[in-house]
Amino acid sequence: MMLMVLAWCLAGLMMPARAQSDPGATPVVVYTVQPGDTLWGGGYAARITPDGGNVADTVDELVRLNNLDSVSLRAGQRLIVPDEV
Repeated sequence: MMLMVLAWCLAGLMMPARAQSDPGATPVVVYTVQPGDTLWGGGYAARITPDGGNVADTVDELVRLNNLDSVSLRAGQRLIVPDEV
């Protein structure tokens, strides 16, 4: 039983979680930063930017949503990410 609970908890850390919000709000997911993730230089923002989109706009949105003081990320940090990105 303990192993099942541990496996369930670990699986939850690996998958983005859908955040609940009011019906009019933009749907978001919560992403846990992995070792080596960056916002720039082909990093996380580039991976989630839609084809033809501007990575700078994605970075700006992530900074705004998460009240980031810089674009530096650290492993284990949680980011709120728009679901439609």
